[in-house]
Amino acid sequence: MQRTNTPKRVILAEGYAVPADEKQFEHIVATSVKPVLVDFWADWCGPCEMQAPILDEFAAKHASEMRVIKVEADKHPFLMERFNIRNIPTMIVFEEGKEAARMVGARPLDLLEKELSQFVAVETKEA
Repeated sequence: MQRTNTPKRVILAEGYAVPADEKQFEHIVATSVKPVLVDFWADWCGPCEMQAPILDEFAAKHASEMRVIKVEADKHPFLMERFNIRNIPTMIVFEEGKEAARMVGARPLDLLEKELSQFVAVETKEA
């Protein structure tokens, strides 16, 4: 038997959109002192694939202000039903354990930041 050392991706709690199952979702949303942006996605969803690197960039840029987690829709139908999610990607912001904002569909970084400006500081470009 040959042992191979395969590199493992290390996912940091700060600065990345972190995958979460139902139990982790419940814990993070209930205990986070920062707002939590939850991305409900699926691997077969084209817009979800486009949104993923944007969410990582958003998470890295706003790590001190907001946590970003990802919930795979097909693996967690209970959460999909609980939050009445019919389309993906759907992103929900939870503040103090309660839904505070909801967005359906993929967004570029600047629009995402604009829509979440009540939760994170956004730099504005001067003309």
